This record gives sequence, C-alpha cells and structure tokens, in this order.
Amino acid sequence: MDASYFFTQFAAYNTDWLHVNVILWLLLVIATALVFVRPADVRSQALIKGALALAFLWNGIVFFFFYMTLSAVPGGIPMVVIGVLFAVDIFRRKITISLPASGWVRHATLAWAAWALGLYTIAGWITGHPYPGGPLPAAPCPTTILAIALLSTSMATLKTARLPFALLFALLLWWAFFAGIFAPVLYGFLLDLTLLAAGVYGLGMNAANWSRADMVN
Repeated sequence: MDASYFFTQFAAYNTDWLHVNVILWLLLVIATALVFVRPADVRSQALIKGALALAFLWNGIVFFFFYMTLSAVPGGIPMVVIGVLFAVDIFRRKITISLPASGWVRHATLAWAAWALGLYTIAGWITGHPYPGGPLPAAPCPTTILAIALLSTSMATLKTARLPFALLFALLLWWAFFAGIFAPVLYGFLLDLTLLAAGVYGLGMNAANWSRADMVN
C-alpha cells in the first residue's frame, strides 16, 4: 500500500461517511466530558464504554474491511475485538475510567484527550492533510490515542478481570506501535508519531499501575 492509496482511501471514506464520523465524534466528546465530571456514575461509565465500542467496531468493520482493505487483518480485526471488549465491560463493570484528581497524570490525560478529540485533526489540516484526505477525530488513530489515555490509570483500581483488561490494552498498544511506526515511515504521515508517543506513554503507565495494583490487591 503506497501513500497515494492511503490518502485516496481516507478521502473516499470521509466523503462517504462524514455524517457518521461527526456523530461518533460528538458522542466521544460528550461521553469523555461526562466521565471526567461524574466518574462514579454508572451511566457515565456505560456511555464512554459504549461510545468507544461503537467507534472501534465501526472503524474495524467499515473503515478497514471496506476501504483500507490492505490493512484489514492488522487493523480491522484488533479494532473489532477492542470494540467487543469495551461493549462487554458495559455489563461486567470491571473497568473504571476516571480523570486523576491531581498531579501531572491529570494534565497528561486532559492533554491526550484534547489532542485526540480535535487537535490531532486540526494539526493534520495545518500540515498538509485537510479534509477529506486526512483522519477525522473518530478515525482509528485518534480514537486509539483517546482510549489509551482513558485507560492508562484504570489498572490501579482494577481488582479482578485483569486478563481481559490486559488483552484490551495490548491490542490498543499493538495499533499504536504498528500504525505509529508504519504511517510515518511508509506514507509520510508524521502526525502518527503522536500515536506512537501515546503507545509509549500507555505502556509505561500500564506497567507502573500494574505493579501498584499488585501491592494494593
């Protein structure tokens, strides 16, 4: 897959499904804001997991299997599994998503969320990838950045079902490192270096919080 194919397929997808992308984006923005304000509310937790599940399932099935077909296996299949895992946890309620009360992690989480939900796309426009040829906020890469940021502090409070969480996070990291390396190298899409950075951040945070969870549990 060359750069021309990459951006042509993005343009076709964005043009065909702009309305769905806008709806998914608004849903992610609202759900993220609510879970930051009301992390203890069961409905807020269900909404953010539902929004992420819809975004990942949509990207996995529609974006990869109908448009970016050459990446359907490394991209589409993990996205579908991630979406299913988020959907399942709506009912299992094992993962808690919240904004840290204070400290640098709070600011980092807010920064990553702002980047994923808007600044990523604006930066793409500024650096030569305007609509429809560049990713919108609900595309696979910014959605992965958002999910990594939201889950990076969840391990510290996770007492059970750590294996499903580890699988979920591992799949997010897979896409962060896969696309974060190959998109800049093969297609010159340097913006995805921030996806790679999110993967490094998430890996470090998850490792630290896994150790902390071991001490707490």
